[in-house]
This record gives sequence, structure tokens and C-alpha cells, in this order.
Amino acid sequence: MTLDPASEKAARIANALNGLGHIALGHPLEWARSTKGDAKAREEFHEDATLVLELVESDAGRKSPATRRPAECKAALSLFRDMVKTIDFDDAASMARLKEYARQALEAFIGETLPEKLPE
Repeated sequence: MTLDPASEKAARIANALNGLGHIALGHPLEWARSTKGDAKAREEFHEDATLVLELVESDAGRKSPATRRPAECKAALSLFRDMVKTIDFDDAASMARLKEYARQALEAFIGETLPEKLPE
């Protein structure tokens, strides 16, 4: 089934936010890494951050009440994008920083503090 352009864009944004959420909440990345490889996983997380950053920077994003703290969100997304390009997913310190950037971006985007973990 082919989606109309607006629906396709909404789906891409939802998937991008989901990708950032995986990092922000510390979900295991083994499945993505084993099926796609580290380079592809890095590329996809970079694309996720880029898509959300473009949304926040757009006229619609600047005027939207959904984007609560756009300047903070943009800053965290920029740091995330810069770091994810070359991250070693096995380096705990790097992953902790990447997780923090993702959390900061999402918290600024929604204007609320994320839980450390999702309820089981």
C-alpha cells in the first residue's frame, strides 16, 4: 500500500523519534547491529536525528506547540548527529554520552522528562 506524501512524512518522523527513543532509553542495539551492521546502524541513527532536526528547524516546527524547547532540542540533536557518525557501539562511555544527547533532544522536543526505563 502506497502512502500519500503527508502520511509517508509522518511515518518517517515517527520512526525517527522511535530511533532516538531506543538510544535515549538504553534499549539493546544488538539486533540492529547484527542484521544491518554498525555502519548502517550509525547511518540510520544519523538520518533519524537529521529528520527531527529538520522538523524542529522548519517553519512548522518553530510554530508548533509540539516542539517545546527548540533551541535546546537543536543543540542536543547536533551533538548526537556529530557523535553517532563515528561511535563505537561497544564503548560504554561513548554510548552513555550518546544516550544523554538523545534524552536531552527528546526531552526538549516534548517538554517533559523521560523515565529512565519504560515500565515492563
